[in-house]
Amino acid sequence: MSNYALLIEYDGMKFHGIQKQLNAYTVQDALERAIRILLKPQHDLRFHVAGRTDTGVHASGMVCNFYSANKIKDIDLFKYSMNALSGDGVTVLAMRHVPDAFHARFSCSAREYLFKIIYSKDDHPLWANRAVWIKETVNWDLVYSQLEHLKGEKDYKSLAKQGSIKDKPSKRRFQYAGIEVDPSHNYIIQFRFKADSFLHNMIRILTGTLVDIGTGKIQGRDLGQIIDSLDRSAAGKTLPAHGLYFYKAHYDSFPEIEDMYNSVLNREFQFPLGSAF
Repeated sequence: MSNYALLIEYDGMKFHGIQKQLNAYTVQDALERAIRILLKPQHDLRFHVAGRTDTGVHASGMVCNFYSANKIKDIDLFKYSMNALSGDGVTVLAMRHVPDAFHARFSCSAREYLFKIIYSKDDHPLWANRAVWIKETVNWDLVYSQLEHLKGEKDYKSLAKQGSIKDKPSKRRFQYAGIEVDPSHNYIIQFRFKADSFLHNMIRILTGTLVDIGTGKIQGRDLGQIIDSLDRSAAGKTLPAHGLYFYKAHYDSFPEIEDMYNSVLNREFQFPLGSAF
């Protein structure tokens, strides 16, 4: 069996999440359909993803892998054929032959997500279903100061969807937490979070809580106290899914995956750029 990794981008509004489920069309359905047409496998496909995303959540750099009984001779042609067959809303950006031991989920050492906010009194329709509109005034210095409470390993029961972690471990360790302004659109505020893994709805609840602290809807307790409470009702609202992006999966032991990301991010353009006069 040969093992192949895919780097994909998709519009979460067009799918009911990434993983296959009954009576709903998912990203996995679209990709598996294309693979089956091209390879005509005589067995069930073993298809794995780096992280689960819900309906409406986007991905700019999700990693998947699948196994094929026959080695694919022309990977570039196969990638282009997959894109022609997988339908609207998902694209394979890069593809690599990887070691048999590689598993998109279990080999992953860290996952990185972005949450995008439109911070403006005015709506920006070009960002519809791409970022969440926040009209209230936010104290961003206060919000930024709260990120200190994410250092170290902690129990994040208070920032998880109720009922989703029953009898499951809820401790996680952040490797990075930050806030950025989009240099091309200064009304887009972007939260960036990197950790070994995340609980269900954790980033949407965390970002909603930070915004509620910044607008003053939550007073008398900081993020650290909310986390320590282990009580979901102490935290803020769950922000809509369409502001969330799976940005990158990190693999310490598989440089082939970083090579895939670099092949997309560092493409050289062979035409003039900038003003012509």
